Amino acid sequence: CRPDSIYYTLLVLSVFIIAAGLLLNNSPIVIGGMLVTPVLTPILAFALGVAVGDTKSIQRTGYLIIKSIFIIIGASLLLTLIFGAPSKTVVFDNSMKTAILYFIVAVTSGVAATFAVTKKEISEVLPGIAIAVALVPPLSLIGIWLGAMNLAIARFYLLVFLFNLFGVLMGSLVVFSLLKFHMSEKEIEKKNDEGGRVATN
Repeated sequence: CRPDSIYYTLLVLSVFIIAAGLLLNNSPIVIGGMLVTPVLTPILAFALGVAVGDTKSIQRTGYLIIKSIFIIIGASLLLTLIFGAPSKTVVFDNSMKTAILYFIVAVTSGVAATFAVTKKEISEVLPGIAIAVALVPPLSLIGIWLGAMNLAIARFYLLVFLFNLFGVLMGSLVVFSLLKFHMSEKEIEKKNDEGGRVATN
């Protein structure tokens, strides 16, 4: 997963759509932005890197995820400073029950997304999975409530995001493990070793 101008363009566009939807308290706009965001791709690539033990991939995609997080929070904060924070938001209920339920959604969505990526015949379900995985809205809400100087709510949405991120990674890792992706990496290394020995003989 190597980011390019298309990735960053889609990321920024999706953030502005989602943040605007949250500021307007308009769920359909938020859902539209979630269909545009490309954030799920590097997260699945990170999980694949962990599954096969590819350190370089883990470092590269990990850096991309962190960079994307700061872009999302920063863009949402900027919109909030320009247009002002909402008096309230009802898109996410700020309770621990909500955080745990979103974690459950994230785990199952991670499983579904990984199956969709590895099984081309069901790849058409990815847009629906993108909506189910609530990764960008909590980050946008962190930026929004930081802009409103409400650290308590910002911390809550940070918890929601971390729950979702961990859930997607965990669900994805389970599928990659069940599909024995770690074995395919070992087979590649074995063939490379055999090829090297043949070349030297």
